Amino acid sequence: MKLTEEQKELLQENDWDVISNDQGNCSWITFTPKDGVVFSELCEQFNLTGDDNEISFLVIGTQEGE
Repeated sequence: MKLTEEQKELLQENDWDVISNDQGNCSWITFTPKDGVVFSELCEQFNLTGDDNEISFLVIGTQEGE
């Protein structure tokens, strides 16, 4: 997936670091029940069931706290 220049600029204007790798401007991150409370919290936060014992997120940007 590749973001448009407008999308990249909007992320950067809001202090997000745009992911850049061989696949474009995104990265997959996957969680399973082995990840413990993190898996549970993500399921709850995003209203997911977790029934397939794996949830994945497509990340387009990152930001670290101050």
